[in-house]
Amino acid sequence: MTRFGSVVLALLVATGCGDAPPEAGPVGTSEVDFAAVERAYDACLDGAVDEGVASLDSVLAQSPGAPDALVARGLCRWARSEDREALDDVQAAYDDLTSAIEAVEAGTPARGSALDEIYSHRAFVAQTLDDGWVRTLEDLDQAVTLEPDELRHILDRGVVRSYLGDTLAARSDLEQYLVLADSFEVDDPARRAVVERLLEDLTPARTSAR
Repeated sequence: MTRFGSVVLALLVATGCGDAPPEAGPVGTSEVDFAAVERAYDACLDGAVDEGVASLDSVLAQSPGAPDALVARGLCRWARSEDREALDDVQAAYDDLTSAIEAVEAGTPARGSALDEIYSHRAFVAQTLDDGWVRTLEDLDQAVTLEPDELRHILDRGVVRSYLGDTLAARSDLEQYLVLADSFEVDDPARRAVVERLLEDLTPARTSAR
């Protein structure tokens, strides 16, 4: 469930060379009606966000605390907030994702929403709430800790660190991204070009010797 945005996606779109990240539909636990969650999430992706949220409300009434349903509803509410510019939807999205994190960390399985992905989703919702990047960076730190070789988390964190003015840490993440991309033989020249330009911008200019 990664369609509703990330820092790097926004950056790539702004430079004209991005593409949507791969979608991963919600997978339910044995207690939740997986088909209902999937239908509701698909409705949100198709633009019927109110319908999707209402369906997920019903699922959660039957299966309170089901992480995949909470993640799906959180992302639906976030999408609705972007359409309506409604801060209450943003807060509700953040609360859903927080509840999902707490449920997974307490041992409730969520096969379709890995914990690192939920932290990543919440990171960008937090940025909308805070109009800043502090909580976003905290959540991305958690995502990287959980999946240290996940290229998307490392790249997102590098961009956020650059926004916060932490040039050395940002360069470290971006350089790590390039190393891992080479190691995993990732063929993404557009994204690589953006990362290399960012690194160039973050590298202090050398003064000529006199």
